[in-house]
Order: sequence, then C-alpha cells, then structure tokens
Amino acid sequence: MRCFLLAPLAMAIFLPSAYAQSDKEAITQAHWRTSEQARPVTPSDTEVLKATPDLKRAGEGYRDMCDTSVTPKILLLDIGGTLGTVSVVIEEDSFCFGGDGAQYTVLDKGHRVLWHNSAAGIAPLESRHAGVRDLIFAGPGMKVPIWIWKAAEHRFVLRTVVDTE
Repeated sequence: MRCFLLAPLAMAIFLPSAYAQSDKEAITQAHWRTSEQARPVTPSDTEVLKATPDLKRAGEGYRDMCDTSVTPKILLLDIGGTLGTVSVVIEEDSFCFGGDGAQYTVLDKGHRVLWHNSAAGIAPLESRHAGVRDLIFAGPGMKVPIWIWKAAEHRFVLRTVVDTE
C-alpha cells in the first residue's frame, strides 16, 4: 500500500509538470512583435501617449524616463475578451532600458495602463484568463514571464516565469 501512495508523489517530484511543458511549448510557438512591426505615432495617438507613464512631451517630440529624446511607436494588438484590441506604446532607448532595449506600455481603449515595464518584444499566447489572451514579454536571457489578465484588478499580473533553456 505504501508503494501505491508513494509512486504518484515520486512522479510529481521528478517529472516536469505538463503545465510547465505546455508553457515552454507555447512560448516556442509564440508570434513575437517588436518595434519593427509598430507604426510611427500620429496626432490621433495624443491621448494614448499622454496616458503613458514616464513619457513626456518635449516640444515637437517626446522624452523617456531617462530624459532621452525618443520616437515612440504604436503597436495594435488584439488580445480578445472584453479588452479586444489594445495599444502598445514602445519607447526604444537601449541606454535607459538596458538589454531589453525598450519600454512597453499596454493600454486599453480607455487609455488605462494594463502593463508597463521594459521589454524587447511582446507576444499573446493562445491561453486565456477571463477571455483575454495571456501575454509574454521578451528580454535578455532565457527566462520568459507569463502575464495573465485579472479582470477584477483590471491589469495583467505575473503568473510564472519559464526557463526556456
């Protein structure tokens, strides 16, 4: 009887979880988007840019949190659910944002910030929480964070970090 009870415990300890394997597979299959797929900002983006933390209007241009002149770009990303298409503001500045190279801010249609941090790329996963696709963000190294939608908090929260090595 003891062996019967210990076998599932041993398997749980020594075998990688199916969840971890599926996370790794989802990351491998993700369609990454970067500033290369983003478009230049236009006058119609003024409200989105005003809502972007750490981005300041300076004359005809913009300055980031390091007070460096930047040319923000906009990426429209359909993540489904009640959010639908969100705006991703990308500020490229490798001096300010290190190995990530840019700051990404995800905003909803009401210009509320849903996620804001440095990153090198963004990708929606097929997995969903509250109908909204989970998001992953690229950075230097082999670890990829998975962020899930928390409708009650109206923001993305970290679910896990996957080691892709």
